Amino acid sequence: MATRLPSFNPPVLFKEEAVRELCRLARLGYETRHKRETYGFLYGIIDSERQLTVRHARYYRGGTRTRYRVTLDERDMQRRRCELASELHMRYLGSFHSHVEIGGFVSRGMSADDRASFRQDKNALIEALVSIWAGHRKTLRPTPRTILAWEPETGYHYRIRVYIRQNSGVRRVRVRVARLGMVIVY
Repeated sequence: MATRLPSFNPPVLFKEEAVRELCRLARLGYETRHKRETYGFLYGIIDSERQLTVRHARYYRGGTRTRYRVTLDERDMQRRRCELASELHMRYLGSFHSHVEIGGFVSRGMSADDRASFRQDKNALIEALVSIWAGHRKTLRPTPRTILAWEPETGYHYRIRVYIRQNSGVRRVRVRVARLGMVIVY
């Protein structure tokens, strides 16, 4: 019998530290030679009011990365995410990966491969997509389903979107930062 995953109420909340870490990791992939996607795990809690809060983002070093894809060793990945959950005393919530700007274009959403991979991960409640691109500061319109950030030192823009499984499909959900500080959200 399959284990039923806990339910939660949108929006998905992100602690500011988790947003900073997601942006930092996306930047590392963006700044590598030939640009590479990054991949990792999200940890946090679901409280008594069924509010899901992401408190930690952890990079996963395993697998093979390219500009367009991360190929993983499933057994090693499962082992590592369980170890991290135990170390952090947090629930594994799902994973994240980045999409990097290539030739002036950055993907706006999950690819068919991304969606298939997320649907196969029976323990994941959410999947976060972190897009990164360089450019002059522009006033982008915030939406309830996107966290936007800009890093003045580098000129990098970040867009974080969160997805859930629903009715055998995948859909984007509302998301917001739990506490604002130095992350510039617009």
